[in-house]
Amino acid sequence: MRTDTRPNVNQRSGEQGVAMLTALFLVLALALLGLTSLHLAGQELQASWAVRDQAALLHLAEAGADLIMARIHAAAGTGADPVAAVLARRNETPERGPSYFDAQGRSQFVGTADHPDLLLDAADPRHDAWLNDLASGTGPSLRSLGRILRLKLYGPLRPGLVCTVEVTAARSHEILSPSSSVQVQLGAVEIPPLRAGVQAEEIAARSNPQLPVLVHWGDLKVRGNAWIGTMDEIPQKTVLAPISGQSYAEMGTPEDRWHEMRVGGELLSVRPSVRVASPSSLLNMYQRQEPVPGIAFDQWNYEALKQVAKSFGAYYAVDREGLLYPGGVIESGRGVTIDQVMRSEFVGDHKGLVFVDTLDQQAPRADNLPTFIVPTSYAEGVFIVNGHLLLKPAAGGKSIPALAPPAAGQTSLVTRTPVQLGGINLNGVLYAAGNVFVHATSRVYGAVVVQGTVKADDSPNSVLEVWYNHDLRQGFYRGVPVVHVAPGTWKTL
Repeated sequence: MRTDTRPNVNQRSGEQGVAMLTALFLVLALALLGLTSLHLAGQELQASWAVRDQAALLHLAEAGADLIMARIHAAAGTGADPVAAVLARRNETPERGPSYFDAQGRSQFVGTADHPDLLLDAADPRHDAWLNDLASGTGPSLRSLGRILRLKLYGPLRPGLVCTVEVTAARSHEILSPSSSVQVQLGAVEIPPLRAGVQAEEIAARSNPQLPVLVHWGDLKVRGNAWIGTMDEIPQKTVLAPISGQSYAEMGTPEDRWHEMRVGGELLSVRPSVRVASPSSLLNMYQRQEPVPGIAFDQWNYEALKQVAKSFGAYYAVDREGLLYPGGVIESGRGVTIDQVMRSEFVGDHKGLVFVDTLDQQAPRADNLPTFIVPTSYAEGVFIVNGHLLLKPAAGGKSIPALAPPAAGQTSLVTRTPVQLGGINLNGVLYAAGNVFVHATSRVYGAVVVQGTVKADDSPNSVLEVWYNHDLRQGFYRGVPVVHVAPGTWKTL
């Protein structure tokens, strides 16, 4: 009997059904997996868009806070600025000058989030222009991200700080678009103002009969005696004096609209005058001012300025060879010269606040002051040097734009005459804890403070000539922040 080995038809149909079901399940699983992947990809894309939008909102909000800080750092503003009067420092003390704090250390800003000292709302076209226009500083790169809706400025939440800034921004220009707010608190960096072009302990005599220190647009203060060649060298104060970049040597008769000379001791001349009979005949010359009424110098505290430089500027230790070491750590091979620290390659190459310490990094004394030869042709910055200086700039200097002081009783920029000063060697401030020796013509736009003696060599060209920068009277120092973001105060609301 023969056995039939062909597959059963029913069995074969069952196997085909199972295969079809398996294929359908695989297709369904793949379809679900694809849909899930698409869904997850969509969620991930939405999340990335959300992160991008949130980052853009934070950039805009931070830009609003930066606007406030930039406006505070501006030395002067126009009356059309809606925040100028609010941001102006309204307290003043003889020691600190203009300040955001009263004598008890309380901020002038006392508002709250509900009742701020300053509220700018983009719904007001004038405020919108200040917050979002290109002229306000946000620029097209930020404006393309959205717009700033509101900015509030009110009292600090932490004692000792200046104010709180709260900014709300929207991702798009639609009214109902999502918004984000940032809150930050600002602290102050208050360096006492400099109210004179030159302040020195003494002006020493020299063989060459010539006044070694000349000041335009401001005062010359000397606590001790001041030696000059002749009384004729003292500039006469007159409202008819020209406002220019001319040195006194280029004038027939030295004249200035703002210059006064105050000497605590005696004004001593080495040869008789032709034009001026005596110091008393000069209405802008005052001698024998010590002890009464006294010569008031602007005091810069060693420790306070050292900490400011470490936080917001450049701090250098020094070795006995006169090499400087950034950060205060003296390591072999890392030392640089004072010329390398001070030298600016072009106008605008500002070095900020530079603090050069004493030999032992303690407060200045007679036995811990290094001596530096300064050959720098041009420097921009605020230089605090705790040592003796020999000024011997290389020929040249730079031509720089400057603003003369405002007219008497005025504060507006409109009353400040623009002047081009040529051959300037220092654009800023030089503060020396020791003596300053002038070995070549040194021209400054800013101010010079010398805790010791100023003396020039016998060359007739060895003169320190200073055009006073009136902004220093308000405590504005380029390269040094007026306010800063207090650490740990950034907060997303």
